[in-house]
Amino acid sequence: MKAKEFIKGNKMKVLRLFLIPLVALAFVMAGCAKSSGGEDGHDHSLEAKKSGKKEYYTCTMHPQVVSDKPGVCPICNMELVKKTIDDATDNKETNVNDMEAMIAIHGNKLILANVSTAKVEKGSLQKDVNAYSYLDFAEQNRKYISAKFNGRIEKLFVNRTGDYIRKGQPLFEIYSPDIVQAENEYLIALNGGNQPSGLYQGSGNQNRLLSSARKKLELFGVTDAQIKNLEATKDVKLTITYYSPAGGTVIDKKVQEGQYVNEGTVIYDVADMSTLWSISEVYEKDLQAIKTGSRAELSLQAYPGKTFEGKVTFIYPVLNSSSRTIKVRSEFANKGGLLKPQMFGQTLFRSNAGSGLLVPGGAVLFTGKRNIVWVKAQDGMFTSRTVEVGSKFGDKYEILSGLKEGEEVASTGGFLIDSESQLQAGAPAGGQHAGMKMDNNKGQSGQKGNSSGQMDPNMKM
Repeated sequence: MKAKEFIKGNKMKVLRLFLIPLVALAFVMAGCAKSSGGEDGHDHSLEAKKSGKKEYYTCTMHPQVVSDKPGVCPICNMELVKKTIDDATDNKETNVNDMEAMIAIHGNKLILANVSTAKVEKGSLQKDVNAYSYLDFAEQNRKYISAKFNGRIEKLFVNRTGDYIRKGQPLFEIYSPDIVQAENEYLIALNGGNQPSGLYQGSGNQNRLLSSARKKLELFGVTDAQIKNLEATKDVKLTITYYSPAGGTVIDKKVQEGQYVNEGTVIYDVADMSTLWSISEVYEKDLQAIKTGSRAELSLQAYPGKTFEGKVTFIYPVLNSSSRTIKVRSEFANKGGLLKPQMFGQTLFRSNAGSGLLVPGGAVLFTGKRNIVWVKAQDGMFTSRTVEVGSKFGDKYEILSGLKEGEEVASTGGFLIDSESQLQAGAPAGGQHAGMKMDNNKGQSGQKGNSSGQMDPNMKM
């Protein structure tokens, strides 16, 4: 009762006793919040404005996130890092799509960014293309020896597959009524002068009949020597020997002795393997480097470490839609008979399209609309340059325009230089990167609030 009476009688004293410490605590907390902006307790933003520098905040992991106030990255929730940029830089044109951008990278930054440089050099535009291949017969060197008349094979002089035959070598002996009849007709035409009068009615008809009978024998494959022997002996034999019209290796023997054959029946499959084809499957992206007549080097699994020299003779006109490859045919001389059809290997195509400017593959940044190379302007300074890129030769790109021989470019680390350039170019141009807007009134939790770190004066205690 006494405490209640004391409070009623001394209300002002009690209020002062509790309110003064609360107000003092509020001021202390507000002062701490203000001092968190800098270690020395004074306003760095004011100094930055006086010194001609602008402050902005960005995410180290996502440099496209830019804000003019502290906060967190909306992508990874990491705290934004404060950066400054001079007004002198801000006053410059910073649209890297319309002009060259320049950035300075010194000392440790070069090492940390793994930036290395290389000179633009003039070199040979030689592109080597490797393709899987297999060997095959040269089509023009393959012959089918077939029967030119109906008959029966009496004897085979070449009776084994794989045997080598020479042109003019006897192959088989055949009996054929067609040959017997043709020989008799020839002898009759030859002896026309001894026939009854009126049969030929002059030497002109006799000559025509003789020429026709001789032509028939030649079409049957009878040689000049055999015809001369017939003229000399006047003896028609029941069988005739057939001689090879071409030389080569017997790939396949189709008949046996005593077998009847018809006109057109294949008796031997013969191939001249002094030259073989290599059929390669080349991807369409590599086709531009291969020309008819260009050099080809063949490596085979059967002969490790050995290569065979040849040349491209034909590029097939149709693309394989499944494998996206085109067949390329090369021709190789088969010295010593080492090459065998259906051997597997690899063909290396070498092309030389002259010379041009070359830079390392890592020096070119493909951004979609344009291609960028960072050129070293002076110690620690890099300038972006738009270039026109040609074909790739090994690990280097041909530069058609935009660079000069002897200039030094960033061969590695160009992407990091480009990221730093975009970061610096995007900060003063409005504080936010295109397509990535930050709500500066959002805190880390995503709720709206004061992101400056100061106490809300309306906050209830």
